[in-house]
Amino acid sequence: MRRRHRDGTQQRLKGQDEEAAKRTDALLRGLPGREWTVLEEIDSKHGMDHVVVGSGGVFAIASRFPGSGGARVRDGVLWLRRGADARADRPSVAINRQALDAARTLHREIRTRTGRGPEVHPVVVLWCEFPQRVAESSRIAFVHGRDLRSWLSQRPIELDEAGRQEIVGAIDAIPHESGHHRLRAPHLPLRRRTA
Repeated sequence: MRRRHRDGTQQRLKGQDEEAAKRTDALLRGLPGREWTVLEEIDSKHGMDHVVVGSGGVFAIASRFPGSGGARVRDGVLWLRRGADARADRPSVAINRQALDAARTLHREIRTRTGRGPEVHPVVVLWCEFPQRVAESSRIAFVHGRDLRSWLSQRPIELDEAGRQEIVGAIDAIPHESGHHRLRAPHLPLRRRTA
């Protein structure tokens, strides 16, 4: 897996969502490097912690750890449980909206730089009790963290190698406050290069 880490200031994820992003990051390290590129710190204002580009497409990942309760998806909307009472489930429309907004924004950025825009798939990775394991609608996917790697590897082919490289280059060219980008690979020290 090739990793790109964007340098500079960002709004850090808070508390449990930061822990969820770390767990997701650890899983993404296991993706094969020839097939996948993982980009970080692209759009923290929408809560997106990773972008994954591979033959299966472009995925805007938002990791969530919604606390001690469980989660379920009904009609494409995430419902969160507060405590043990299933009657206390509440829709979490904000998580849906953030993931969809992040994917739309990234799609526009890629289209601006390449002249074409592959679909950017919004994915919410859940680190909590989630009996459905995977729930997909036409607009968004919810995947339990432990199932993320296998779910990504089973996606139908959308991009060839040239298309993947073009998209990674377009994402890497998105202006960033610091003007610097960093490439991070699991076996290499952090390297800095200018945009």
